[in-house]
This record gives sequence, structure tokens and C-alpha cells, in this order.
Amino acid sequence: MSTTNPPTGHTMPAVSTTPALFEATAAAVPDRPAVAMGSTTLTYAELNGEANRLARRLVAHGVGPERLVALVMPRSIEFVIAMLAVHKAGGAYVPVDPDYPEERRRHMLADTAAHCLLRLPGQEVSGAPVVLSVAREADWAEPDLDDEDRLAPLLPGHPAYVIYTSGSTGRPKGVVVTHRGIPNLAADYVRRQRLRPDSRLLAFASPSFDAAVAEFWPMWLAGGCLVLAPSPHLVPGEPLARLVREQRISHITLPPSALAPLAEAGGLPAGVTLLVAGEACPAPVARRWARDRVMINAYGPTETTVAVTASDPLTGDGTPPIGKPITGVHTYVLDSGLRPVRTGDVGELYVTGPGLARGYLHRPAATAERFLPDPFGGPGTRMYRTGDRVRARPDGQLVFVGRADDQLKVRGHRIEPGEVEAALLAVDGVAQAVVSEHENRLVAYVVGTGGIRLGIENLLPPLKKRLPAYLVPDVIVGLPRLPTSPNGKVDRAALSAAEQDGAAHPGTGRAPSTPTEIRLAELFAEVLGVGSVGVDDSFFEVGGHSLLATRLVSRIRSSLRVRLRVQAFFDAPTVAQLAKVLDAAQT
Repeated sequence: MSTTNPPTGHTMPAVSTTPALFEATAAAVPDRPAVAMGSTTLTYAELNGEANRLARRLVAHGVGPERLVALVMPRSIEFVIAMLAVHKAGGAYVPVDPDYPEERRRHMLADTAAHCLLRLPGQEVSGAPVVLSVAREADWAEPDLDDEDRLAPLLPGHPAYVIYTSGSTGRPKGVVVTHRGIPNLAADYVRRQRLRPDSRLLAFASPSFDAAVAEFWPMWLAGGCLVLAPSPHLVPGEPLARLVREQRISHITLPPSALAPLAEAGGLPAGVTLLVAGEACPAPVARRWARDRVMINAYGPTETTVAVTASDPLTGDGTPPIGKPITGVHTYVLDSGLRPVRTGDVGELYVTGPGLARGYLHRPAATAERFLPDPFGGPGTRMYRTGDRVRARPDGQLVFVGRADDQLKVRGHRIEPGEVEAALLAVDGVAQAVVSEHENRLVAYVVGTGGIRLGIENLLPPLKKRLPAYLVPDVIVGLPRLPTSPNGKVDRAALSAAEQDGAAHPGTGRAPSTPTEIRLAELFAEVLGVGSVGVDDSFFEVGGHSLLATRLVSRIRSSLRVRLRVQAFFDAPTVAQLAKVLDAAQT
């Protein structure tokens, strides 16, 4: 923005709460499908009644405004019922992925001091005074709750959810988000994505990430059907492409890095509206996918209720912008002195509006560091420092330039290198650790005590016990020492060169011997971008991840002319194991 322009943004709609939003739709279209998973579908009336029934149980157990409820459940219809029920009772939900390492789950439950914990029937979890199972019942008809039914009136400023993000101190931090910004987000996305009652939107994001909020509420405001992807994980590629076709999906949100394996699996039907978010969208990706469909590029941190800006439909020309502010949001592009920069100049992006989170749970210092007084607003208004560097085009569209700090974005996940480095340094024998991003992979460079060169086999097991899968490095490079520049800082260019030299992929296993093993080893190395892979090296322990796995499966199918499911590869991730599977299928 220029020094003379006011903050950019749109007029926000009337403020409400999420129960009011959902109940208005349920009253208007009670018999339309609201949520579907596999062969199960609930109408708005059914989902509303199920949530009301559970909400009354929660109120009876003391859940109300300012109370936190942990949802230790995978993506499922039961999760959706539980989320709505917590909101109807007036509480805020804390999604806890059951696949997270036990240590991380314990930290989240202890940090939130959750009043209540919801789980699936038969699921063994603990960590809250009250533990309830969420199960659907045939008798779902229950009236909506009002403030007289709750322990206290529910207001827009009350917490709606707490999402945990990567923390620079080595511990994840909880972002406390209120109801206030959700209706604005939903209204903007309904208009921008042209959502209608006959729309079917795929819920692809994990409920433990705030991207799920931008899938649920716009769809329900429009009166359409939310289609839940199978749990626990749906790998981009052929399984996702098949699900989109079978479920007649009309709208989908994906990180740009998920599109390459999807393209190899036949892409998306031409009419599907595609919203990309979570990481920078490269120009070639926009050129490839903006054809024959509405494609929108969205941007926003968790601390601002999912989204801050979104583009108009992309044309595929030039660098895709992250767009203009969504409904109710105002943005500033400022220099280091918090002065507006001129149009076209690069500055740091600051955000204000009703979507700003309260801050970080139990972390007043971290909150004060990122949520600052708004020098351009009225008394008491705040703005959030995103840490992202942008520039404004003459047409007002913002273009992402990079980070102003060390935070990384890898495959749609926001990652604080400090958290991964802290986990590495906690492993016996690790003296130094540096984490960075290279070609959309999380790369760790480690030095052992006394200069001993450490390898993947030493580090992966303890890391997997401490970190969720998205924080475990894809590549680990053992070095005798970290290279430094003349000023004593780590020389990151030299680190990248060390990875390119193949130090991260030692391929220490035995060599391939059969024709199938030889060809598979070649394909493994080709997809991983390394010189060689031993037949006993797990694909996921020498730099592979789920997106590369779908690419590898596609290459194996075309090269060896075999039928291979992605899940079969996950069950047999080494050359030797997979060769046995393929050879057995040919006999």
C-alpha cells in the first residue's frame, strides 16, 4: 500500500457465532445432505440433532464458554458432531490427532488443561477429568440450545477452537481463535468460490490444522455437502483423483505441492473449483491448473482465522498473487519502523480485523511479540505481525516474496525450525543441528558429539517418538562439522551443496540382485534425486514422503506395467519388500 492509502479490506457482515450460523442453515434446508463419508450421509437436521444431544451432555458435565474440550479423534462424522456440539455448549474444541506421538498428545492435553475429552467408542485415551465417547444414535431429534440452556451466554468473542502450531522454543504453542472471524471467512469463501446448495466440497485437511475450518463453515453457510476424506490419511495422487470422481466433488482445497502427483494420476475434472493454500504457488503450477477451472490462491496464518487474503480466479500469467484482503480483514505493508511502504516496494505484512486470535494460550510474552497495538486503528485495536514479506501490485493484489524470519513452509505445513532442532539436540550423540527447506523437503543437518557422523538409522526412531510426521525431516545429513561463513554464521549455501553431494542418502544397504530389484532401485533413486539406494533402505528413511511416494508408484506402474496401489507401497517401502510383492503378483 502507499503512504496515503487507507488499509485495504472489505465490509464485514453482521457478527455471529458458529452455532447460530449452522442452525440457520439447518432450519432453511433440513433435508439436504450436510456431511458425508463413505456410504454414510447425515442431513442438516440429523447432524444438528446429533450435535444438540451431545451438547446437552457436555453442558451437564460443566462445558461452557471459556472451557476447552479435547477432541482426540481422526477425521470422521463423529468428529464433526463433536466439534458442533462443543460450540453449541459454548466451549472451544482442541483437535488432537490420535496419530501424534504420545509425548506431543500429553503436552497438548496438559497445556490446555482440557475440562473434557471426547473420543470414539472403544478408543483408549486419557488426560482430562471427564472422558466421553461420541457415538451416533437413532434418536437424534433434539432442539437447539440457547443461552438459557448454557452455563453462560455465548458471545462472538469467546474462544471457538485452539489449534497447536510449531513452536520456536521446541514446544508447540496453542493459538486461541474466537468465533468472531469465522462468519466473515465463511461469507467471503461462499462468494469467492461460488458455493451453492448443490456443491460438494472435499474436506481434505486434517482437523488438527486450521485449514479444516475453511472447509467446514463456508460449505455449511452455503447449505452444501461436506465430504470427508477417508481417515486417517488420503494420499494425493490416484486415490484422491478417484475419490473426487466417485464423490462428484465440486470444490477442493490443496497445497500446491499436492498437485504434481495428482496430475500424474489424471488430474481433476475440468469443472472442479480449486483453491490452493498453505505454501507459495509457483507460476508453472498456476499455468497448468488454472486452465479449464476456477483456481484461487489463498493465504493466511492460523493466528488470523485461517485466511487473510485470496486472489481472484488465476489466469496463469506471471507469479500468482496471494490476492486482496478477504471480508472484514485489513492489511498493512510496513517497513522495519512500522511505516507504510510505497506500492511495489517490499515490506512485512501486518493484519488487523475481527479474525485476529486472542493470542497464544498461556504465553503472554509470545502473544505480545506478535500481536501489536495498531498504530493506524482506534484505541485498543491490535494488528498481527505475520513475518511474511510481500509487495503490492498497482491493482492492489499482494505478491508473496518470502519470510522475514526462519519459519519454513513445507507441503502446506508451517514449521518452526527451532522445534525440530530442539528434538534433534535431545537425541544422545547430537552436538549441533540445523534444519532448513530444500525443494519442498524438510532437511536436517546434524553433527555428532566429537565430530562423529550420524546417520538416519540413529536419529529417526527417537524423532518419531517426539514429533508428528510432518515435522520429521525428510532428509538427514550427517556432517563432521557445520560449514560457516567468514562472520561465523552457518553457511546455508554450503549446507545445500552437502545435500546435493548425496550425504543425506547413503544407500548403505546391499545392492539389488534380481531384475525387479535393479529396476526398482533405479526408480527409487530417480524419484529421490540420489545416486543410489540400497535394497533394504526404506523409501521414507532416505528422503521420501507421501507426495514423492505417489510419484514413485506412478513411475513403477508405467515402467514395469504393473498394478500397484499406493497403500501396498506404504506396506512394503523397501526395494526388496516391494520386489517380492510385484514378483508374487506376476506368478
